[in-house]
Amino acid sequence: MALSPVITTQQTAFLRFELDHGDTRRKKKALQDVSRMYRGGARFNAESLEAVETTIDGLLLQSNQDRKVVRWSLNALGQLGRRTKSDNPVRLALKHYDGDPEITAAGIAALSSMHGGRIEEIDLFQNCDPCLRTLAALQNTDPKFLDLSKVRIDIDKADKEILKLALITVGLNRGVDNLFHPKHSNGQIIKALGTYPDDIVVQYSVWAIIENQKLGMHDLGVSTHLVDALPSNVQAKIMQLVAMRESDHDKRHALMLDGPYLPNADAREGMAKGLLSVYYEGLEGIMLDWSKQESVEYVRKLLAQHFARFSNVCVMYEEEALKLFDANPELRDHLRLGAEGQPLYKKLLLQDLRMGTADLFGEEDDFMQSFKKTKPVRQTVKALMLLAAPKDADRLRLDEEVRDLKDKLRVVQNAVVDVVVVNEWAVRVDQIQDGLFNEKPQVLHFSGHGDTGMLFFEDRNGHAAPVDAKSFGEFDVLP
Repeated sequence: MALSPVITTQQTAFLRFELDHGDTRRKKKALQDVSRMYRGGARFNAESLEAVETTIDGLLLQSNQDRKVVRWSLNALGQLGRRTKSDNPVRLALKHYDGDPEITAAGIAALSSMHGGRIEEIDLFQNCDPCLRTLAALQNTDPKFLDLSKVRIDIDKADKEILKLALITVGLNRGVDNLFHPKHSNGQIIKALGTYPDDIVVQYSVWAIIENQKLGMHDLGVSTHLVDALPSNVQAKIMQLVAMRESDHDKRHALMLDGPYLPNADAREGMAKGLLSVYYEGLEGIMLDWSKQESVEYVRKLLAQHFARFSNVCVMYEEEALKLFDANPELRDHLRLGAEGQPLYKKLLLQDLRMGTADLFGEEDDFMQSFKKTKPVRQTVKALMLLAAPKDADRLRLDEEVRDLKDKLRVVQNAVVDVVVVNEWAVRVDQIQDGLFNEKPQVLHFSGHGDTGMLFFEDRNGHAAPVDAKSFGEFDVLP
């Protein structure tokens, strides 16, 4: 029997920090991540489990706690909670929030998990609707321990809370075929619920497809045309689903092009969540431009994590991740999380050393200690590399040029100076002066198209825009 993967020290430290010190959004996100990891088979070690479970129990018992945090605390306890430790906090929360159907359902799921599915023995639920009680318990309990004969769902007549719970059950792929109707597949009913006259039910129908790998875009009952006309909560799930699961490259790319400009920040967050596990050639231009214009911090954190996670397959991402790490302290934890297991991770640790800051845990491995002892102090020269590949010009592999330059610098022996290369990608004419002013380089390098005395940058539409090389003054710039 294969051992369950252990949630890493870095991930654990990050989750605990978010649960202890984050605002409502960050706490909810951390609880969602804990639930997702456990559903995927990952586990905390014994010491971390004790600390995390204690923290979640405490969240349940805080007065005036945000109800979404309460619900997601119960969802997390349904995955990792132990009867000896968390049974009483869950019961107290259910009594305090009596009458809230979502919290009641999450509480049933948590206690059912802790009691091995014996929900009929739990006195709190004896007067609960049998269908609701069974659907809630089904989230964390093997169907063979439950009496599914009590589950009867008519999508034209059922209460929306019942429909939401049924959609959650399908999304979690609890192994119950034809849950809604004996003659119709779950996918067919989910597609029908995509047009249901309640935004939350529609949102859950999209979420079910995101979560259940047996479902696909053909089961989606919501049109992906004119996404910005959909309710904001549905927009978020649609953008996440398309980013993760759309197999038609052209359809996906078209929505990814428009996504960063959606006025709804939650929709942009949904797209960024979906792209945490996705990279394809051509996406980098969208993401790098998006990073420059995104103003919402929680979306920027997801973009940073995407850059770090795929830094090994896209050199432009590695450069962007290092730049963000230097300039944005609030993004560093997410960059480290994304870089875990990648060559970028040690580079971020070295950046920590150069800036005199500690890493996420305040710990140092042998590599870090050795670096501190042996790294000589040398003069640093900054080179600014401006790169532009206009849409209406021949295609250039600028990422290969950057990689070649890095390789050449890396093999220099007994270097007397450190050359730090800062790359600016897809540079527009109106961005040149900002780059020179902000970076203050000693060396300026341009990669792109050019002609005698002329360099071609980009205009706001991505088309070639000529710039006289003489305008760079004392710099010697060659295309």
